[in-house]
Amino acid sequence: MFSHAASRVHGLSVLFLLGPLAGGACSDDPCAGATGTGGLTDQPGALVSYLGDPAFPDDFWTSATPEESGVDAALLARAVGRIACTKSEIHSFLLARHGRLLFEQYGWKSGRNVDDPDKTSHQALPNERHLVHSTTKSITSTLVGIAIRDGLVPGVDDLVVPHFPEYQPLPEPSPEKDGITLEDLLTMRSGLKEDDAEADQSPDPAEVMLSQPIVGTPGQAWSYSDGVADITAALLRKVTGKTPLAYANEELFVPLGLSDVPWQAPANGTNFGGWGIALTPREMARFGELYRNQGLWDGEQIVPADWTDTATTPRCETPWNAQYGYYFWIPKLSGFFATSGLYGQNIYVNRELGLVAVFTADLSVTGANSFLESLMRDFVIPAMK
Repeated sequence: MFSHAASRVHGLSVLFLLGPLAGGACSDDPCAGATGTGGLTDQPGALVSYLGDPAFPDDFWTSATPEESGVDAALLARAVGRIACTKSEIHSFLLARHGRLLFEQYGWKSGRNVDDPDKTSHQALPNERHLVHSTTKSITSTLVGIAIRDGLVPGVDDLVVPHFPEYQPLPEPSPEKDGITLEDLLTMRSGLKEDDAEADQSPDPAEVMLSQPIVGTPGQAWSYSDGVADITAALLRKVTGKTPLAYANEELFVPLGLSDVPWQAPANGTNFGGWGIALTPREMARFGELYRNQGLWDGEQIVPADWTDTATTPRCETPWNAQYGYYFWIPKLSGFFATSGLYGQNIYVNRELGLVAVFTADLSVTGANSFLESLMRDFVIPAMK
């Protein structure tokens, strides 16, 4: 699993391989007991606050002070101290509570990450879009929920193979392959042999994946795969008659006030289901806020409320220190569900606390989630009064 992760540079979710870093809010030193680091390069300078900056207006988010939001600002300052002393490359760190931004800080982009469309070293800014990598999967999941609401898919028990008659006869046919359901795709339990590298390079990733042999019983063993999400994206295009991006623009992005969202696609034009979207941190926070409010946005039920619950409910265990729902993660943070993207493009949501937390970063593949969760566990959650 590790060698595969090291070879992937696109949609693979940051691994949950490492346990939480030591240390905690009880120490005066934010770096006390921090035995590892999520970063590989030094931050040239401190994180910079852009909260309420008139140079970067936003037509949705309003700002509030931590005190107005019932948040201990001193603990947030210590979280920033943890970032500094571990030399972690955090590009953005945002917190919203009860619908208002209370913390918005941006760091330095080294340009090290080969996936970064802007390779130059520079100060990250609020209006700068970041590839969110596997956070894309959570958006794909959301589109599935909307398609089910629209009656375009009967439900998660829908069989997958019949949607693709043009691929017939499939290589490596089997009754197990014919029995793969949409839920098996959404929970990464398709049973298909993983071949993400070939799928990424193919003009039709879904065909590549459905041509793979069955190596496990569908619906049982969990095995992470970008290519499985590509099948989901192709199925969405089949049932909607639109590319995933076109459907998202109509049903999700435009209602959220997002315009011209880029989403990469192979030659056949069906956007990758597992990666390829770029968003600003504030746009990521809008998506988190949508899920915090159970799909309700400005009085409109954009996503069915039951889907926002269903998709974020644990469906299976994983070896990555978290449970998995329908392309959403349930980390070992009480009350939270999350999206997760390679190098630390994460959204954490807790409805009870009224909290949405967003990070964009260029952290190590194997340490990103454990580092970000240490910030949440040691500082952010204790700061919520």
